[in-house]
Amino acid sequence: MRCSGSLVFAFLAAAGATPAWAFRVPDANAAWPTPHQLELADSHPQPYAMSYGEEAARKLGIQDGKWEAFNSHSSDPLMPSLKGGIEGGRAMIGLQWRPGQ
Repeated sequence: MRCSGSLVFAFLAAAGATPAWAFRVPDANAAWPTPHQLELADSHPQPYAMSYGEEAARKLGIQDGKWEAFNSHSSDPLMPSLKGGIEGGRAMIGLQWRPGQ
């Protein structure tokens, strides 16, 4: 019993000290960033790695959360155009009539 109590105490002491290893102390002697460095940091967004799902969606034609399944354009101005796809997570079908164009 005494051995298991010591073991539990040692485990809790080690577990309590673990989060302190995750953070570094900032360097007190580091130079402040110049205004030019701050402008460059704001102007260039960091690229991110594309996941397999995002790569597959891009190959299927999904961009900015929109996917156009079909789009019928006719050279005849009296024929309506019909569009269908997914936008914002909802199915969308649009019928547009443009007479005289």
